[in-house]
Amino acid sequence: MKRWLTPARAFVASFLLAILVGTVLLQLPGVTQPGKDLAWHEALFTATSAVCVTGLVVRSPRDFTFRGQVIILTLFQLGGLGILTFGFFLVVLVGGRMSFFGRGLVQSTLAEGPWEDFWPLLRMAAVVTLGVEAVGAGILALAWAPTMGVKSALGWGVFHSVSAFCNAGFGLHPDSLMPWRGNLVVVLTVAGLIIIGGLGFLPLTDLFERWRSPRRRPLTLHTRLVFVTTAALIILGTLGVYGFEWHAGLVGTHGVERFGAAFFQAVTPRTAGFSTVDYGRFSAAGLLFTIMLMFIGASPGSTGGGVKTTTLGVLVAAAVSRARGHRRVNLWNRTLPDGLLATAATLMGAGLGLVLMATLLVVHLETQLGGVLGGDDAFLKVLFEVVSAFGTVGLSTGITAQLLVPSRLVLVALMFLGRVGPLTFGLALSWRPTPGDWQQPEESVMIG
Repeated sequence: MKRWLTPARAFVASFLLAILVGTVLLQLPGVTQPGKDLAWHEALFTATSAVCVTGLVVRSPRDFTFRGQVIILTLFQLGGLGILTFGFFLVVLVGGRMSFFGRGLVQSTLAEGPWEDFWPLLRMAAVVTLGVEAVGAGILALAWAPTMGVKSALGWGVFHSVSAFCNAGFGLHPDSLMPWRGNLVVVLTVAGLIIIGGLGFLPLTDLFERWRSPRRRPLTLHTRLVFVTTAALIILGTLGVYGFEWHAGLVGTHGVERFGAAFFQAVTPRTAGFSTVDYGRFSAAGLLFTIMLMFIGASPGSTGGGVKTTTLGVLVAAAVSRARGHRRVNLWNRTLPDGLLATAATLMGAGLGLVLMATLLVVHLETQLGGVLGGDDAFLKVLFEVVSAFGTVGLSTGITAQLLVPSRLVLVALMFLGRVGPLTFGLALSWRPTPGDWQQPEESVMIG
């Protein structure tokens, strides 16, 4: 049993089990409003979207009772932090001891490489999660209290704070955060929660350890790459949305509100799913630009999905090095191992392959089975929906509820693969032990 249960398989199995339990819970009495019971595929879609912190919905948030909203919140809180990571923290908290297998699983979930001690990572994940969510909930509650009352504002604050930090994108209003796009307190708070949750617990731990170290030890290469890539994507994303949607998606906004909307729409495709504008009004260029941001996603070991910021950073650094004629890739006085470049290229290729195959399948299903999709922009909208599912983003042009059941099941599979990672899922399916890294006769092929 121990030989079969590898960290990759345990990680994948934990999400499958959570989705199954969530599906059952969402079909219990009292979870939905009278006359709004969920079909099995709607419960499965909602549970998968919550556990995989995506935010795509096929039913309005108003269809759920308070009990149903608590179930959904619990699912995306567990999915954002990681079911097993949360469980191991409780074990340690009550005085239990963690096995070597447990330590390895926590490190593989929160960090890309070995870490000298698992406890700082686990502690940082718990403290940052609970602390940041509590602060965010308080600020949002204060912002909403004047219009909806203290009790309702507190409930909304907690729900949206957890959803934003976990990059889940679930909201209690049918129009997401559009009614508050002019409220900079709400916009900046939610955006800040999304950014912090998408950085990953390893960079936050590294930053904290450096701050408290008397010698101010240098940040790791991973941490620097995460911060630089994240900042670059936010800046370029804001400028891109501002430029592409000046006469389309941002119509009706002015001045600071327009810049705030552009900034928020640059942050939220990083797997968050909230919106302050209607993506159904976006231009083709704006949708394609957003698709690129959604595909990249957040950083490794975070609450977000996508192919990850470091994957993009490594491939860009490799391209620059090759263009300069360098055989090795150097970044901030460090040389990246060749195996890392191969992993980044494999992940990027696997992500692109899954997105293209899923888009082709959904377009075919909707066409052959009499779906309601049509028009010249149908393909772009399907591609947007597919990438949103794979990147566990949750943004939509409004076609999610219109998709046929087979198409929804394709999105369910994509949300799951996007959350656990295609490489992790492939590793979990591997039954044979990995062969030795034998050196074979070398031969070259033409590239480009």
